[in-house]
Amino acid sequence: MKSKTAILLLNLGTPDSPSRWDVGSYLSQFLNDPRVIDIPWLARKILVNCIIVPFRSGSSSKLYKAIWDKEYGSPLLKHTVDLQNKLQKVVG
Repeated sequence: MKSKTAILLLNLGTPDSPSRWDVGSYLSQFLNDPRVIDIPWLARKILVNCIIVPFRSGSSSKLYKAIWDKEYGSPLLKHTVDLQNKLQKVVG
């Protein structure tokens, strides 16, 4: 029996746009995952929703605006698609 190769390529998410609202929403969803910040749920909620998101969403939004891609949006998504295409050529 011929063995098969499988490659799992994951992107854990990206904001929908570089707006402060979308970046804040993305940060909140991503950082409230208990697998990302492994502390008790109440401490994580306070840390993420009361400290990180309110203070980081504005500055992160400015950074996203500076690198936002017209075709793909987030450069993280563009990188993932580029990597997927390269792997597809190699693996077939």
